[in-house]
Amino acid sequence: METDKRSLFVYEVYVGERLRHLVSPVEPDDAAEYGLSPEAVVGLLAVGVDGPAAMQPDHFEENPAFVRFLHEMIADDVFVVPGIREQAAAVGGHGWVDLLDARTPDPSGDVPSCDVIGSVEVRDGALVPMSYRPNDHHRLLTEDGFFQLPEELEMSLLKRLHATMC
Repeated sequence: METDKRSLFVYEVYVGERLRHLVSPVEPDDAAEYGLSPEAVVGLLAVGVDGPAAMQPDHFEENPAFVRFLHEMIADDVFVVPGIREQAAAVGGHGWVDLLDARTPDPSGDVPSCDVIGSVEVRDGALVPMSYRPNDHHRLLTEDGFFQLPEELEMSLLKRLHATMC
């Protein structure tokens, strides 16, 4: 299954004695060579769900290890995203800039809370270091598809995931 910026793969593995379907952006060749770290598993499909065609939000369970990994990466790297820095400059004085999930249907309109990844504090038109706050209501999979990051964060995510496996 492909999102706009990444492919997602479904791996059948036994967890204990149960066959489970794990969803990961890790390429099959890398998964075969290195295995999948807990952080590399976006989530799992519900028991009895057969593969990518059945990936619906109510059949998907997010992996807390991946969610933590994702937000730690964003906290470190959100400051390199030009669009976020431009929004901070537009805010000017003091406030917050939301990092929106690119899958959201209308980013300039009413954005659902499940499509706000997190927020960064702004002071004097600049992003405040170490101020990123994840949004607990963000969902990795909604009716609009899997989460989509700005290109700079997507590249960082894939690079960091690869590093957890080697």
